[in-house]
Amino acid sequence: MNEKLKNQSPLVKSVLNLDTHFSDLERLSSRIQEMDLKTDFDMNQARQLMARFSESATAVSTEIVELAARLEEARMRAEENGRIVALKAEELQSKQSTQEDKMVAFQKLTAKVAELNEELKMLRKPEGEEYSPEEKEVVNGRMAKLRHQLQPLIDEANVLKDEARVGRMKVLEQNADSLSQSLSAISQKLAMLQPEMAH
Repeated sequence: MNEKLKNQSPLVKSVLNLDTHFSDLERLSSRIQEMDLKTDFDMNQARQLMARFSESATAVSTEIVELAARLEEARMRAEENGRIVALKAEELQSKQSTQEDKMVAFQKLTAKVAELNEELKMLRKPEGEEYSPEEKEVVNGRMAKLRHQLQPLIDEANVLKDEARVGRMKVLEQNADSLSQSLSAISQKLAMLQPEMAH
């Protein structure tokens, strides 16, 4: 029991001490109540028991004050721990919100790249077919528009990739890098189409 008590927290020790003193108080109270007080011996024993009862009552009062102090310490520690967890929860919420924002930005960027790819496909005629001079003029206009849209998207993909790296969002970093490469590929396709349109 002593070994167990030694390893307990101050709060648990205080509770156990109070319980022990309170048990003593009840035991002494019962013994005093049962005494007949018929002889001098009975009265002497009663006085001794009453003195011990008084000591136990003082010990109970002292331990109650001690327990109250321990409970207050525990309450303050619980509040401090609560503050620490609340701060971490705020940080987690902020990071999750940032990640969600970046993912939304990535999805929007992906949609824009898909649109560019579709428009690029429409610029190519089937194998063996030639563009008329009028069609070449229209296609050149579209290509100029695509080139104008392309660089800001490449820049956006690179910014997103850098932000993901800083934020340690590995999957998003890889996806943004892949998107940046797709945009570069579109740029190369446009560069290959341009000479064809010049003829």
